[in-house]
Amino acid sequence: NATYMPVVFGVGEVTVAPDIFPAFETVDLNGNTVTNEILYNKDLTVVNVWGTFCNPCIDEMPDLAEWSESMPENVQLIGLVSDLNSADDADTLELAQAICEATGAEVYTSLVANEYFTDLLSGVVGVPTTFFVDSTGAIVGDPIVGANVPGCKAAVEELLSGM
Repeated sequence: NATYMPVVFGVGEVTVAPDIFPAFETVDLNGNTVTNEILYNKDLTVVNVWGTFCNPCIDEMPDLAEWSESMPENVQLIGLVSDLNSADDADTLELAQAICEATGAEVYTSLVANEYFTDLLSGVVGVPTTFFVDSTGAIVGDPIVGANVPGCKAAVEELLSGM
């Protein structure tokens, strides 16, 4: 007995994703400081926004981990844990670490989504959402909403061919 109920947002309730990835300083799941300078090292960074509560996110992580190991030298994958807003949230941090270990996703960096990511995350309508960021910090291409590793791979190939 499910019925379609359209979601209606009032003015100002939803923001559009920015064109530039935010300048940031945060920590990864191991407590290492990471800044937006990590983006400058590669021509393209795939940023996968995921949540510890999200089964599709977790289900795609083994495929993301495998893909991250075979990416071209000029491409990298970074995770952004949408529901981990501070490294002081020990329970969510431990859960995120356990998920990464269980899925093999510890092979790529996952970041704490602290206050620097508020504007970016305000435009995310669901997780996983994957952004593509060039070496200048510009968000390129369209974000991919939903677990779609083949679609992300195709987007990377298309974006690289245009660089």
